[in-house]
Amino acid sequence: MLHLGSYDEESQTFEIMNAFLEENQLKRTSLTHREIYLSEFRKVEKAKLKTVLRYPVKKSD
Repeated sequence: MLHLGSYDEESQTFEIMNAFLEENQLKRTSLTHREIYLSEFRKVEKAKLKTVLRYPVKKSD
């Protein structure tokens, strides 16, 4: 999922992702996540930072 804003606010995006999992009978397969930084934090203001947040999922049993 694309997170827009400060790194400190990523937990809000994870909450949205977790709600999506519940609604679609999915579950995380790992507590580890990946962050892909699309913006250079030294050149972009915090409110406009773009980060892709990912973690592996599978269908719930």
